Amino acid sequence: MQQQLIQLSPGAHALAIQILGNREDAADAVQDSLAKALANPGAWDAKRGALKPWFLKVVRNRCLDLIRRRRPSGEPVEKLHDRRPDPEAAASAAEEHRAVRRALAAIEDDQREIIVLRDYLDLSYLEIAAVLDIAKGTVMSRLHRARLALRRALKEELETDVNEDD
Repeated sequence: MQQQLIQLSPGAHALAIQILGNREDAADAVQDSLAKALANPGAWDAKRGALKPWFLKVVRNRCLDLIRRRRPSGEPVEKLHDRRPDPEAAASAAEEHRAVRRALAAIEDDQREIIVLRDYLDLSYLEIAAVLDIAKGTVMSRLHRARLALRRALKEELETDVNEDD
């Protein structure tokens, strides 16, 4: 289980950055979550679901605990880990990625969270439901609204870029 949890750490770190807005706090949250999971191996029950959504829920809960205790200083979402192999391969692709990240930063936190879980961490609807402790149908409706909000923010971002180029 230790090796599996370590393999999940980059995705968990990306989620923690999105929630906490700070790389250092996110690393602490993931480290605390790893320690907690390894100290209590019986906490995860394979019969109740896969390890990935369970661990991401542990990380999310740890992040929420940290937020309740203190307000993080906030690292921009632009630094969110992108799992694609080489996003800097082409200049136009790199600018598109930056525009998407700026648009992500412009939407509400809960909308950003569900998009990150689905589109960056590639969780299924059921896994997202487990992480957020909501129904699958709620995941689908929230994700739909979040994508609409992202689409609007991205359109505004691209229009701003075009106007600045003039």
